[in-house]
Amino acid sequence: MPSSGRGTGVVLPTVTPYTPATGVDAPSTVPPAPPPPDSSAATYAAPTSVATAWMTQWCATDYREPINAAIERAATFATPAGTAADLAKGDTPATYRTSVELKVGNRCDHISATVSPEAPRAPGAVYVVITARRTQLADDHPFQVVPVVTTRAVLRQPDGRWLVDVHVEAG
Repeated sequence: MPSSGRGTGVVLPTVTPYTPATGVDAPSTVPPAPPPPDSSAATYAAPTSVATAWMTQWCATDYREPINAAIERAATFATPAGTAADLAKGDTPATYRTSVELKVGNRCDHISATVSPEAPRAPGAVYVVITARRTQLADDHPFQVVPVVTTRAVLRQPDGRWLVDVHVEAG
């Protein structure tokens, strides 16, 4: 945008004020904490079932748990490379300390997983789009609901199990 000749020529973005969630997106109930990981053979039998199980664990956090506990729970359904990448992007000691101080957490529901029809695929590798609705909590009280979407490579292991791998982006 051309400068008017006055000021610094810096154009500031339009800021939309925060409005608490209302209506459909308003958190009325808190989804339950995730159950213990189900590592039965059926969970690993298809890319979408393992991706759903992975998201169930990965999406939910609790300030009373150890640092990156959700990623560690989800590791049951992930490749070592996928877990390492998530840990590298996970909480640092400083961000974890802030989460504990603010008593923040997340609970998730409406979890779904779909093999991307547009993405390339091979007999042992597919891309799965995994979605959830995340209810954000402060001191166990809901304050916001946000969508979560990630596309993950899901890889068939030599033993036939499917495991969630790293986050992927198009392009």
